Amino acid sequence: MNFGSLLITCKNLSPKYRTILSLWLATLVFLLMPSSTLEPRILAAWSAGVLCFVALAWFMIFDATPGKTRDRAQRQEADHLAVFLLVVFIAFSSLFAIAVVLAKHKDSFTLSVGLSIMAIFSSWILIHTMFTLNYAAFYYRRNDLSIEGEAMGGLEFSNVELPSYLDFLYFTFTLGMTSQTSDTQITSSAMRRLSLGHTITADCR
Repeated sequence: MNFGSLLITCKNLSPKYRTILSLWLATLVFLLMPSSTLEPRILAAWSAGVLCFVALAWFMIFDATPGKTRDRAQRQEADHLAVFLLVVFIAFSSLFAIAVVLAKHKDSFTLSVGLSIMAIFSSWILIHTMFTLNYAAFYYRRNDLSIEGEAMGGLEFSNVELPSYLDFLYFTFTLGMTSQTSDTQITSSAMRRLSLGHTITADCR
């Protein structure tokens, strides 16, 4: 398989296979990490697995046209939801474990401290990436009116009739970093509840 074929394969992986590949890489890093203590090996494995998952997801995000985004979001909605709930829970929980490591080494800059900082960044970008994918899946889940009588989608993007993953990425990081929506409007109660959960998660990180 040449590099071009490999890149195409990475762009089209399902959420399940992105998770499996990331777990394989995390396990490999844990086993090969040249450290006699457990903390650095766990932190390095976590960061490697998370960044692998994020890189694979972003390959898909930057490659997706609006039409591809709609098709993938609708086709992978169930997988997105299952992986979303699992990954966000693990990422959020990991921050508490990382805080314990930082408190233990607060008086010196050790390898564990450096890896903890990397792990925090990895968890932060993972959470926002997962919300990006879930916003897209939620937006495209219906082709008609919702049961509440609201228009399909729940978000109104400025000057965009059919949003791509990049539009959802923009919305996610704007909301997560500023706790406001900028030029994108939330137009449904269901999407507002999802955005509330995102904002709370981002503020508690």
